[in-house]
Amino acid sequence: MPRIQIELPAALRALADGRARLELEADRVGTALARLGDLHPHVLSRILTRGGELRPHVNLFVNEADVRHEQGLETPLSDGDSLLVVPSVAGG
Repeated sequence: MPRIQIELPAALRALADGRARLELEADRVGTALARLGDLHPHVLSRILTRGGELRPHVNLFVNEADVRHEQGLETPLSDGDSLLVVPSVAGG
């Protein structure tokens, strides 16, 4: 199983014991998020809806590729990949 890193924004770090990065094993984005949820369920609730869909105000990138333009939560992961969680920024 590929070993990857999840990078969390400052706004979610308090829900992950202050950690900016977590390492875990996962072969798909959805699997990585499920494992993140096992460790830090409150972080997952800020990323996915109750129905298991990516929240509209959250962006996920595997390395530099937006998962919405790839295969969504089914986007495959490879050893050494980085899954970056980025909240959308609004304002003017």
